[in-house]
Amino acid sequence: MEMILPSIDDQRRIVAKVEQLMALVDALETQLVASRATAANLLSALVAELTGTKSTGQAAQPAGTGRRGRPRKS
Repeated sequence: MEMILPSIDDQRRIVAKVEQLMALVDALETQLVASRATAANLLSALVAELTGTKSTGQAAQPAGTGRRGRPRKS
């Protein structure tokens, strides 16, 4: 069976584009985690305000790996 492969230059361009897109995904994932933490903190503060209790002001930070199973960047 004959397979047609892109030229090595095209393969390098494809890899570079995939790496660029993965970096964008990582950045968006980091922003999402930060947004969720902010939302949790705001919710905690609101509940504390409405119930008259003291808010810690800090939501638990998710740990572990990212969505694609790679370790999160610090």
